[in-house]
Amino acid sequence: AVAAIEAGIDPFSDPRKGMSTLGLGKNMVESLAFWVQAAGVAVKNGGVVSLTDFSKTVLVCSGGFDPFLENLQTLWILHWNLCQGWRDGAGLKRPYAWHFFSSVFQDDEIIASEAIDHFAGSIALLPKPLSAVTLRQHFDIFMRTYVPGESTGSRSTPEDSLDSPLTALALVKRCGEKKLPHGKRETVYRFNSAPKPSISDYTFRYCLSEWWDRAYPNEMRLTLRDISFSEGGPGRVFRLPEADIHRRLIALTNTHPKEWALIESQNQRGIQRSSRRDSNSLLKSIYNRLS
Repeated sequence: AVAAIEAGIDPFSDPRKGMSTLGLGKNMVESLAFWVQAAGVAVKNGGVVSLTDFSKTVLVCSGGFDPFLENLQTLWILHWNLCQGWRDGAGLKRPYAWHFFSSVFQDDEIIASEAIDHFAGSIALLPKPLSAVTLRQHFDIFMRTYVPGESTGSRSTPEDSLDSPLTALALVKRCGEKKLPHGKRETVYRFNSAPKPSISDYTFRYCLSEWWDRAYPNEMRLTLRDISFSEGGPGRVFRLPEADIHRRLIALTNTHPKEWALIESQNQRGIQRSSRRDSNSLLKSIYNRLS
């Protein structure tokens, strides 16, 4: 899809044209039109599809830093984008499971039936309620994005062995089964809430700044608690422990003293942003640092 849009082709306004361009079925083209926006790869304004700055900098074949998703930082940013959502007119859209698991659900373990109960409660007031089957499919899509598939032997299809690139993040894993009161057993999924050295401090800086601009545009200071526990913030989205975030804030002030100043007092710990860098320059710094 990135290559097509880069070449000036819109594969989504006409599904039949998209089928030919992308080599996918009609339903897959329509699904991809949603997910390229959800992942921050493309935007649609006035009926015109265009690449985001993230795609132009990282994903394009002509000069992108990582067009083949070989760098873990790119995968972490895609995860970040999925949790943030995108503007569609005056409203914010995002796949609900990503919002739920990054900003609502705080435990480390969950089973499908518990998640679906949460989903159902959150959408109960919608004009057109979703079926339990649809909610289960949404849960399965989320888990299949992060958890490698299990072989089912002779029943396996080639698609069953294709894992999402985001499984490399090791953010969620299966950890046994839970027996329910009626005797049924369900797979237990555990989220990784440990420090994540695979997220570079430059990626953390980019995501922190982007979230700060969106959530607290008029604030010069944020507390460690804000960054660790606020909805959509780096602590919740990446499931980072507070101590690891504090270490990263110290690193930011040491490496970029003109941008950041650490706040340490008896009553408060946090950080002050002394100057604001544009998001794209921060994005480039992630990869320039690696080259």
